[in-house]
Amino acid sequence: LVDAEDRIFGVLGGVPLGSAGPDWENVATQAAVAIKACFDASTFAVKEQVHRRGMFSARDTGIGYGGGRQVVGMMKISGKKNAAAMKQLLCNPAIQRIVGFTNSLFKAFSNQRYSEYSDLLDDLERQHPKLKRNIPKTAFAGLTVNMGPQSFSPPHLDQGNSINGWCTSTALGSFNADKGGHIVFWNRGVRLIIRFPSGSTVLFPSGQVVHSNIPIQPHEHRYSLIQYTAGALFRW
Repeated sequence: LVDAEDRIFGVLGGVPLGSAGPDWENVATQAAVAIKACFDASTFAVKEQVHRRGMFSARDTGIGYGGGRQVVGMMKISGKKNAAAMKQLLCNPAIQRIVGFTNSLFKAFSNQRYSEYSDLLDDLERQHPKLKRNIPKTAFAGLTVNMGPQSFSPPHLDQGNSINGWCTSTALGSFNADKGGHIVFWNRGVRLIIRFPSGSTVLFPSGQVVHSNIPIQPHEHRYSLIQYTAGALFRW
């Protein structure tokens, strides 16, 4: 993806080369089933169901700072059942495979940023041994699991994310990608409507580019995995 001045600002990562078709469709299906199981095993506060990104259930996990925190630490998940459900989700092979692929995209298309993100987590883990990445070797500190069951967002910015960094968004679920679920970029010079089917990934600077999704059909289900690093962690 390039802007009006031909500068690369993101990547339509799609699916792994050589895995298009039944193989990756099976990975996406297994990941969606795992998210649904996590949703069914969890309870959500009102603020996790109605928020600026939309009206759907979402949960954050990983390493964070800011938002009232005075020191860097793990994002809190309230309730033992909720924590156990998230732990089980993060151990799911399909989820881990998706995270591995998205990190490979990040490293390939924005190597300097990838190194900065990865080095940051290495430093934080050395200084604070109790900190733990969501998935081994991931370069992203945070993960938001949008559990829907209908995850689509109005136009918004993710202002807490690193302003010059990228996030990854992976769409999952059962929906007609020709009729809904598209990702929309609203900034002048980069206004785009992009088809965004289940199993595919987009990388872009969500702290700079206003983005949204086109709603899906009433009977459909859409989830998403959002990986990011808070800008406050770099300042820390």
